[in-house]
Amino acid sequence: MKINSFFILPFVLLTNACISVQTYTSSEHQKYHNSDLKTPSHPYPIQLKTEFFRNGKPIPAASAELSQAAKAALQNTKIAVVQHQAENTLKISGNNIADIGQAVGQGFKTGLTMGLSGSTVQDYYQFTCSYLNKNQVLLSETYPHAIVSNIGNKAPPPGLTYRGNIPAAFNTVVSDIVVNCLGDIQKNGYLVEK
Repeated sequence: MKINSFFILPFVLLTNACISVQTYTSSEHQKYHNSDLKTPSHPYPIQLKTEFFRNGKPIPAASAELSQAAKAALQNTKIAVVQHQAENTLKISGNNIADIGQAVGQGFKTGLTMGLSGSTVQDYYQFTCSYLNKNQVLLSETYPHAIVSNIGNKAPPPGLTYRGNIPAAFNTVVSDIVVNCLGDIQKNGYLVEK
């Protein structure tokens, strides 16, 4: 998956391209797991709409990245399949709550030390998932998440799961959000066989 400049880390990496970045996520943001979901005999058709913001400012390219990751997560659950003419819609809105000044400063410090002194950057996200029938909102929930990235020589954060590169971490975050959203949708009686 191609990642555009909506993450903080590209600012950090501008200072020294040879510094390694390791990303981590926490299972504390997983309200449900795939095994908690009820898989129907046939996936339900839904429309998928996504939008992405950084500190409330729209980032259209990131909306496309979110859409790709959400489609893959939906396909993995086998609960819903994206169809443009479907009556019901899953809308996912993400906001990266970022402190760009802090990230640039940490990247500058790491760059000056040539990776000998590591830094940790935390990207906080807030996702709102809404399930709609035409224009009627049937359910809307908000879910927090985060990616913790170590830049340079830094010990892994305790209690977090290593995710590899930035795209892998973002895919994990979106998958967790989609599963959480589907879990709440099913809990409220939608997308389940009667």
